[in-house]
Amino acid sequence: MSENLPDPLSNTLALLDERIADARLDRAEVLDVRGLSARTALTEGEIQALLAGDAQAAADDIEGRIRRRVRTLHETRLAANGRKRAEVCKEVADALSISPEWARQLLLGKKMPNVPDLTALAAYFGVEQGTGFFTDPAPIVLNRELRRLLTELGGAEEGPLVRLATRHGVVTLALRGRRLTPRKQEALAVMLEGLLSGAEEPDEESER
Repeated sequence: MSENLPDPLSNTLALLDERIADARLDRAEVLDVRGLSARTALTEGEIQALLAGDAQAAADDIEGRIRRRVRTLHETRLAANGRKRAEVCKEVADALSISPEWARQLLLGKKMPNVPDLTALAAYFGVEQGTGFFTDPAPIVLNRELRRLLTELGGAEEGPLVRLATRHGVVTLALRGRRLTPRKQEALAVMLEGLLSGAEEPDEESER
């Protein structure tokens, strides 16, 4: 399947599958399609196709790609923070110096933003990739996110959570698509180590 993917994405998926297998993680939970969609603004269908090795199914034209990702990002943020659409439209209108109605059309993916507007939208939503978040082909976008996930799992080296899972024979370690910095991973590993080690100690009452 992966022979149909660009080499960078194919290689990243191969490394991830190796880490997942080594640590006996749940692939569907680690590669959480909904979480990946929320963070990349790719549709769940695009992500599922790429994870299945079908790059052609995720192919698109750049104008449709940009409009769809603006809409997906907007809808995801609305769902996440519970804000009203009209409120966000007004803020975007102010940020882009356009009318609220034009902002609404952009956010719904009905109109194509120009380069200055796209740059301002990237700044408004706080996407670190800038306009590339909206314009990069789907395999590049997904590969970028999966490389981050690979780093969280330890990449070529075992991260603290993977070492913890392996040492204690944890069958399933579900990150559910959440990003954890190395420092947060280490802190979580220390906390879980204490809990798991305590669980392995003999119960004093049972020994009496």
